[in-house]
Amino acid sequence: MILILRLKTLVSAVALISLSFSGVFAQQILTLQDCIQIGLANNITVKKVSNDFMIAQANEKQSKMEYLPRVSAYSNYNISHGLTNDPTSFDPVTATTRSSTPSVAMDLNIFNGMRTRNAVRRNSLIKQAAEYNLAQSKDDIELAITASYLLVISDKENIKVANDRLELLSNQLERAERRVEAGVANMEQVFNLRSQIANEQLNKVNLENRYKSDRLSLLQTLLLDPAMDYQIKDPSILSQNIDAEIPKYQELKEEVLQYSPGLKSASLGMETSKMDLALVKADRLPNLGMRAAYGSTFSSNNQESYFDQLNVNEQKFVGFALNIPIFDRNRVKNNIHVSNINIANSELDYQQVRIDLMNNLQQAYLDLVAAHSTYQAARENLTALEQSFNFAESRYNSGNTDFYSYLESLNNKNRAEIELINSRYSFLFRKRILEIYRGV
Repeated sequence: MILILRLKTLVSAVALISLSFSGVFAQQILTLQDCIQIGLANNITVKKVSNDFMIAQANEKQSKMEYLPRVSAYSNYNISHGLTNDPTSFDPVTATTRSSTPSVAMDLNIFNGMRTRNAVRRNSLIKQAAEYNLAQSKDDIELAITASYLLVISDKENIKVANDRLELLSNQLERAERRVEAGVANMEQVFNLRSQIANEQLNKVNLENRYKSDRLSLLQTLLLDPAMDYQIKDPSILSQNIDAEIPKYQELKEEVLQYSPGLKSASLGMETSKMDLALVKADRLPNLGMRAAYGSTFSSNNQESYFDQLNVNEQKFVGFALNIPIFDRNRVKNNIHVSNINIANSELDYQQVRIDLMNNLQQAYLDLVAAHSTYQAARENLTALEQSFNFAESRYNSGNTDFYSYLESLNNKNRAEIELINSRYSFLFRKRILEIYRGV
C-alpha cells in the first residue's frame, strides 16, 4: 500500500513538472501586429529616441522654472582666538569669540532681454521635434518589421508550392511504378520522376533554409530568442482586395506632407535656430535684477541669548543691479553671424528632408503601381498555365505526350504560382509603405 502511494506521488510530480515545462515551451503565435508591438517595445533605437524626448520634456520644464526667483539660506559658525573684531559691536576684543551670521536671500531676474521667454519657446520647439522624431523612429521600425514579416510569410507560401509539387510528382511516380509492374511502361519514366523528385527535394530544402534564415532575421529584429517556438501567423492584410483602385498620387502627396513626422521635425529645427538667434541677440540688451536678503548676527562676547541677539541684530536688504553691455570684444556680433548661418543650414536641412521624402514617395508610388500591374499579369499568366498544365497532365496520363513535355508544363505552372505569390506580397508591402507614409 505504501509503495502504491509513493508511485502515485511520483507520477503526480512528473505530471506537474511536465505541465510546467509545457507552459514554458508552449508555442507562441505571432501576428504582424504582435511583431510590431514587440519590436517597438524592444528596439534600442526607439528607446533612445524616447529618452531624448523625456530629456526635452525635462529641459522645457526647467526653462519655465527660470521665471521664479532663486531663494537660498545661509548659515555659519565661526570660532576666533585672540584679537578680532566683534561682529555685533565691531569693537576689537581679545578673547575666544564664537559667532554666527544666518541669512536668507532671494534673487529675481526682472529683465534679461527676453532670454527666459525665448528659452522656454526654444525648449518647447525642441520637445515637439523630439516627439516627431520618436514617431518617425516608430514608423521606420514598423516598416522594417513589416518587410521582414512578409518575407517570412512569402517563404512559407513558396514551401507550400514545393510540397504540392512534390506530392504531385510522387503520385506520378507511384502511377509509373504500377505501370511498369503491369508491363505497360518502361523504367525510363520511373527514373526520370525519381530524378525530378530528388531535385525538388533539394529545392524544398533550400526554400526551408531560406525560411529559417528570414525567420531568424525577423526574431533578431524583435530581439526575441530564436530558440523559442514562435509560429508566424499569416497577416490579416492578405485578405485585402488587391484589385481595389490605387489612390491618386496628388492625394497621397498632400496626406504625406501633412503627416510626415520627419518633415515636421525639420520644420521645427528651423524655428529652433531662429530662437537661438533671439537668445544670442539678448546679450546686447541690459540686465536688471533684484536681490532681497534678511539676516542677523550672533557673538559670544554679547551676554544676550542666541535668539535675543538675532532679534536685536537683524538686517534687511533690498537692492537692484543693472548691467549694461558696452564692449564684449565683438563676441555677440560673431555669435549672431554664426546663428544666421545655422538658420540657413536648418532651412537647407528642411529642403533636403522634403526632397528625400518626395523622392521616396514617388519611388514607393511607382513601385506600388508596378507591383499591382505585375500581380495582375501574374494572375492571368497562372490561369493560362494552369489550363495548359491540366491539358498536358491529361495527355500524359493517357500516354499521348512524353514526360519532358509534361514536366515543362508543370515547371511553367509552378513558376507562375511563385511569381503570383511574390507579386502579391510585393504589392501588399508597397501598399503598407504608403500607408505608413500617410500615418494610417
